[in-house]
Amino acid sequence: MMKIVIVAGGSGGHIYPALTLAKELINRGHKITFIGANDRMEKELIPSLGYDFIGLDTKTTRGGVLQKFNSMLSIAHSYNECLKILKNNCDLVIGFGNYISVPVVLAAKRLKIKVVLHEQNSFVGRANRFLDMKADMIIASYDESLKQFKNPNTYVLGNPQSSVALGIKEDKKVLSNLGLNPDMKTVVIFMGSLGSESIMNVMIDYFKLLENVDYQIIYATGKKHYAKVKNMHFNNVYIFDAINGIEVMANSDLLISRAGATTLSEITAIGMPSILIPSPYVPNNHQYHNAMALVKNDAAILLEEKNLNPQELKNMVDDLIHDDERLKVLSENARKMANDHVIENIIDRIDELWKQ
Repeated sequence: MMKIVIVAGGSGGHIYPALTLAKELINRGHKITFIGANDRMEKELIPSLGYDFIGLDTKTTRGGVLQKFNSMLSIAHSYNECLKILKNNCDLVIGFGNYISVPVVLAAKRLKIKVVLHEQNSFVGRANRFLDMKADMIIASYDESLKQFKNPNTYVLGNPQSSVALGIKEDKKVLSNLGLNPDMKTVVIFMGSLGSESIMNVMIDYFKLLENVDYQIIYATGKKHYAKVKNMHFNNVYIFDAINGIEVMANSDLLISRAGATTLSEITAIGMPSILIPSPYVPNNHQYHNAMALVKNDAAILLEEKNLNPQELKNMVDDLIHDDERLKVLSENARKMANDHVIENIIDRIDELWKQ
């Protein structure tokens, strides 16, 4: 049995793959403790699922000079705290990116504890770039990452979250339980757990154009934005604050979404035809690079937010939802990009590292 510390936080794109891997590691008899930030979503989410969690007061490096200075102070403080946390209580650290991983990994190296990094995006994040040569092994999700990491022990094994999507079966009751017609072509629109106000404004105008369409739409707004549209009514449009994204995707015909790493791992596992609208508001424009990893394999269609308008979107969806052959090609090509044994391959590599 290994005592493993997993550090993950900041967003669902970092946290959910970490949780999926943790579940399987526990099934194999290992002890898992999570470390994350005290002021981000992991503080509530991870303990609510029954995992041991230690919170740090580390601050993001994004922002102005004062923010960066305060961040460096917080990282230095957290580093000293991590030395105490890890000493004699940890055999392996697995980092899932984000600034919160920096003090944990640096402390692990000081204590000669082995470190594994996981990179979910095709464009490597700043924290993982900084920690690159300090890791004993790096697990990437896309081939593009191989060009960015200098660490020779880098392997493209995929995103653990894809294993969750692989187990989802088609069941049209998923649609009927939401009040939809299970025999009707279905488009699902999902912009992540937090949603997007800029996209919502375009979608409202798009929905107004749907008086005579022969397909139905599920729109998950995110809890923050739901109040704005919950009392609006459009033809064949069903609006929710949140949905089981994987189940709904598996029973729909077309997805319109952001291009977060977790969403794309689910798209490839399911073989989901998709129109991707990368968020232009994330660091390093990494969602655009994520999307292009699929687009260049004809596994998704790119629609940049700057080019998004209601009528063009309607034209695109109308054409695509009625083109079964094109949907089939997108689905098959997306599925080809999936790795059906991500969890097993990652844990096999971890076991090999542990035995060295």
